[in-house]
Amino acid sequence: MVFQAPRKRLKFLHSGKGAAAQASQESSLFPLKVLALVIVAVIIQTSVAPYLTVLGAKPDAAMVMVVCLAMMRGPVWGAAVGFAAGLLIDIALFQTMGISSFLFTLAGYFSGRYAEGVDPTSWFPPIFIVFVCTLVVQTLHAVIMFLLGIEASIYFILLRIVLPTAVLNGLLAVPIFVVCRWWLGGETRHGLFSEQ
Repeated sequence: MVFQAPRKRLKFLHSGKGAAAQASQESSLFPLKVLALVIVAVIIQTSVAPYLTVLGAKPDAAMVMVVCLAMMRGPVWGAAVGFAAGLLIDIALFQTMGISSFLFTLAGYFSGRYAEGVDPTSWFPPIFIVFVCTLVVQTLHAVIMFLLGIEASIYFILLRIVLPTAVLNGLLAVPIFVVCRWWLGGETRHGLFSEQ
């Protein structure tokens, strides 16, 4: 009986070291998982999404993915991933450099800030924040295009492009969150689908 306690303690310490090693390995793989997720989202956004139209709206899978990561990992990761995804989209589509990266950075940062105070078990926050982020990002994009000299009817843009895209992205929020949560595993710190 005297020697069982140290053995149990030793066994506990070994199991703790194994868990720490596993967590360290997962942490080292996390940036690669995020990079793969960003690349896949950008490919879908630039090659598949332009040909998918639902009620005049095209899905914005890359922005939904940015919001997903922001709500799972916080504002810093959200801003960084938003900047990278937006920059890759600008490069891939030969758009004016910096516009998408700026808008996605804002969406990622504020999504992460919002996620710090929401219930991680609720399905409403991802739908709500994706809807709001889409409205803001699409509206700001239209304003920037107007300032750059690309004129269009603001009412047409808001009613025929911005609002339908926000609704469509809101509907896509939950499945994309589920896929991202599955791919990233337990690598969350707070926010949606966090593991306590």
